[in-house]
Amino acid sequence: STGWRADRAVISALNEVDRKVDLAAVEAAVTAIYRPWLDTAAKALQAAVGPLANGGTYVASPAPKPVAGEVVVFVDGLRLDIAHLLVDRLAGAGLEATLGTGLAALPTVTQTSKPALVPIDQTLLGPGSGVDARRAPNGPTAGVQVLRGLMANAKVQVLLGAADVGDPSGVAWTEAGQLDQRGHDLGVRLAHAVDNEVQRIAARIEELLVAGWSTVTVVTDHGWLLVPGGLPKCEDLPVAMTETKKGRCARVKDGAVLSVPTVPWHWDNDVRIAVAPGISCFEANQTYEHGGVSPQECVVPRLSVTRGTSAAAGAAITNMKWRGLTLTVEFTDLPDGATSDLRSA
Repeated sequence: STGWRADRAVISALNEVDRKVDLAAVEAAVTAIYRPWLDTAAKALQAAVGPLANGGTYVASPAPKPVAGEVVVFVDGLRLDIAHLLVDRLAGAGLEATLGTGLAALPTVTQTSKPALVPIDQTLLGPGSGVDARRAPNGPTAGVQVLRGLMANAKVQVLLGAADVGDPSGVAWTEAGQLDQRGHDLGVRLAHAVDNEVQRIAARIEELLVAGWSTVTVVTDHGWLLVPGGLPKCEDLPVAMTETKKGRCARVKDGAVLSVPTVPWHWDNDVRIAVAPGISCFEANQTYEHGGVSPQECVVPRLSVTRGTSAAAGAAITNMKWRGLTLTVEFTDLPDGATSDLRSA
C-alpha cells in the first residue's frame, strides 16, 4: 500500500539530474538508503514466495475475461509506482481509475507472464523451450502472431496502432507504451522517459473511451528493479546446470543441485526456475532487470478505467501570466488532479 512510494521517489530523484556529477550524488544516496531496503524486501518476499510456489499455492493474476464494451490494454513492465502515476494522470483528464494488485506469473519475464494474461482459454497454451510459453500441446512459441491468432479465434479484436479503436460493441486487446524496452535500452535514464511513456499510455486509454468503449482494463506482465550503480553479481549459478539463463532467473536442468532458491515454472510445475537471491543478478553490470522475485517485480497492478463523471463541462484555462521565469495559470472548474503541460512551440 505504501512501499511503492520509495520506488517512485528514486525515479523522481533520477529524473531531476542529467550531469554525471549530479547522477553520482543521487547514486550515492540510493546506494546508502534505497539499495539495502530493496535487498531486504526481496529476501523477505523470496522467503514467503518460495514455500507458496513450491507448495502450489502461489496464485498469479488470472487472464482478464472481458465483456462486451471492454478493451484490455497490455503495458509491458508497468511497475506499481508507475501505475500510481498513471492513475494520477487519468484523474487529471477526468477519468475514473480503480487500481488493484495481484502477482505476476513466475519467472517475471515477458515470455512467461504475458501469455498468462491473454484473454483466451489458457489451456490453449503450454510449456515450450527456455521460459517461453507455446501453443499447446506442441505448437510454436507463443509470440505476438500466435497470441493474436488465438485471440482472433476467440473473437477478441486485436487493435493495432494508435488509430485503431475497433468496435466498442465487442471485446478487444491492444498494447501501449514501451516501458520495458526503454528500461533495457536506457538503464537509469529510464527515469527521464517515464513521464512521456505514462502520457502515451494515458492518451491511448482516453482515446479508446472517447471512441465508445465503456471500460478499459489495464494489465501488465511484471515490474522491474532499477538500481544506479548496478545490481550485485551472483556467482552461485554454474552455467552447466542451466538450460536458459537470464538476468534474474534461469531454467534449471533436471537433477541439478543448486545453492540458489528455485520456484516452479508457471507453465510446468515440474520445471525448476532458479531465482537470483535478494536483488542480485546472474549477469554483471545490469542497472535495469527483472525475472526474479521481489515486490517490485512480482506485485503487479491491474486498472479498471471508465469515463467517470468528475470532469466538469465548463473546465477551462482563463488566463496565463509570466512573472519572470514563473508561469501563473488561472482556471475554472478543473477536476481534482488536473495538471498543466507547458511545451515549446
